[in-house]
Amino acid sequence: MELRVKDLVESIDLSKSEVMLPIYESIVNSIISLSKVKRNNKKIDIFIERKELEATPDLFGKNTSVIQNVTIVDNGEGFTTANYKSFGMPFSPINKKYGCKGIGRFTILAMFENVSVTSIYQEDGKYWKREFLFDKENEIHETKNTPIEGVCGPQTKVCLSNCCNEELIAATAKNADEIAKGIMEHCFIYYLCNNLPEINIVEISKDRQNDKSLSVQNYFAKEAKDKEKDITVYDKKFHLYIIKADKTTCRKYNYVTLCANSRSVGAKINLAVYDSLYTYPIVENGEPWFLDVFVVSDYLDDKINNSRTAFRIPEKNENQLDFKEQEHLISVEDIMTAITKEISSLYSTYAKNTKEKNIQEVKNYINNSAPQYRSFLYRQDILEAMPPNLTDEKKDEYLHNIAYKENSKISKKIEEFIKLQDVNEEKISEIITTVKKKTAYDSDSLADYVFRRKAIIDLFEKMLDAHEDGKYELESMIHNLIFPMGLTNRQITYQYHNLWLLDDRLSSFKFIASDKSITSFSQIKSSQEPDLLLINNEKDLVDNRISFGDKDSGEIGTMVIFEFKRPGDTAHQKKKSNYRWEFSELVEKYFDDFIYGKEKEKKNYRGNVVKVNNDTPKFGYIIMDEMPEQLIEFNKGKGWRTTPYHSYYKINADQNLHIEAIMFQDLLRNARDRNNPFFDHLFTSKI
Repeated sequence: MELRVKDLVESIDLSKSEVMLPIYESIVNSIISLSKVKRNNKKIDIFIERKELEATPDLFGKNTSVIQNVTIVDNGEGFTTANYKSFGMPFSPINKKYGCKGIGRFTILAMFENVSVTSIYQEDGKYWKREFLFDKENEIHETKNTPIEGVCGPQTKVCLSNCCNEELIAATAKNADEIAKGIMEHCFIYYLCNNLPEINIVEISKDRQNDKSLSVQNYFAKEAKDKEKDITVYDKKFHLYIIKADKTTCRKYNYVTLCANSRSVGAKINLAVYDSLYTYPIVENGEPWFLDVFVVSDYLDDKINNSRTAFRIPEKNENQLDFKEQEHLISVEDIMTAITKEISSLYSTYAKNTKEKNIQEVKNYINNSAPQYRSFLYRQDILEAMPPNLTDEKKDEYLHNIAYKENSKISKKIEEFIKLQDVNEEKISEIITTVKKKTAYDSDSLADYVFRRKAIIDLFEKMLDAHEDGKYELESMIHNLIFPMGLTNRQITYQYHNLWLLDDRLSSFKFIASDKSITSFSQIKSSQEPDLLLINNEKDLVDNRISFGDKDSGEIGTMVIFEFKRPGDTAHQKKKSNYRWEFSELVEKYFDDFIYGKEKEKKNYRGNVVKVNNDTPKFGYIIMDEMPEQLIEFNKGKGWRTTPYHSYYKINADQNLHIEAIMFQDLLRNARDRNNPFFDHLFTSKI
């Protein structure tokens, strides 16, 4: 069976993140070649020739040209007869013990037009010089192999010529500094195993007089190996090399790198994905560090794919129910879970202190600022999983996400139970547990609502206080705190108004008009504008289909009108020295327009009938800042009576009308008194 090089090359699909892989793998080939010889001065030089050469190359420049040619020179074993024969054989096993798959050279041709090799090597007591070209069209050709007289040093020069992958060439515009870091990451295991030769990068200048070089060794030297540890996942052994990196670098995370055959494979894995404890650098003796964990294993060596870009293992433990334990296909999740457990053991002081501190911070946050998550105070799993050092905004975001997922799961279980055909004792016991959890989350929602009520009451009280300059908040400020001006409840949802400040019963009222002229929601000819008008029977007003016809009508169940007056004012509309007026003057006129208007039975702006008569229950409220004694005495003489809540009321039985006048401070006190039992329970019960 004939296997053409062109077909192999065209089957290789490199991504932008893998564009440097052919160069890195060529360097690894040199490292392997050097590992086969005993020599003190092992060395690899990498010459970078760019499409646009500079007179003086900048090793750290940002506007670097793309790579055109790369030459790698080493003084390793070279292309001996056996190595040359192996090069011409796809999937050659000669370097299998070094992790070579026998297809790396084809990866090179996925990026470069051709490879030229010149190798001086020693064999049978003599030195030889072997030369050949390699490309996907002609494969291996122009072969020469001649003996060299005398003694000379071994040297192999591999030239990767003419980077020609149009889709990926732009991604090769990396400076020498970036290439050095890439080499370090790709070959880091060789460094950890003390098997790394000297490596230099040389940027070629335009006239070759100002070439610039960079030692890759300096990059390895910045990394300090802190610990080594063996772990077992099921029955497979994994060896961990743990490196501590100074936080002064630009990095953000602690990483795990899975390796095969002494090379890193795939992207780094963020350790925090598997243990939020490592979302930030670890701290030891007051010094912050990031961790790099390199993982090697015979298991990973065996599971690497042919192109060395990924492992043939699943990401998570899914669909493995049919496997026996000894046949379990270990997943990345299995490996990472074992690593995080071992890391927490190795850095136990940090892990313990950070976890305890973070749990207490989360509890304090929930108790003081986010009572809607109080049920989580009893969930150790959630408290321990919370990432440390989060801002309050991020804490809320994290807990909200957890609450949503948990509540969704519970609701789904309840729905599934309701649909069950057969119900047994086990199912009943299970659903009881689920309902308990549901109750806990519903209590959290109630706690959030109560917490918001307290904030509104505190804000209401602040608005009633005089400013430093002696001025008070305008009537509209108080009004908008209770309900936005110019909106009906068709335009605003329930949670955005605070009508409970006035009366908790108003929470159930369906139709609300706020500071709109009566004609804006009814076609009664009136320009009066009460602050709030409420109708609690929207079914008759809107949903009842008979209300749409011109022969039928729906009656209003209850009508309520509020009038607010600015704090600091007495509230009457005459001269301030005149206290001879009734509280009812402020709201009665609005009811009169509905009852005695020229067009008593007209449709509202949505086309539905509005009908108010003398029998319709009607309530009017006046809220003001001051009630002078003279004004109170005058109204008492007109039939007004005192309530236990420091307000005054009068009833017009003929019109089924109840009117009540109350001061802002009494309204505030009443609202606080009604809610204090909830506040006391919520804000004094700490965990």
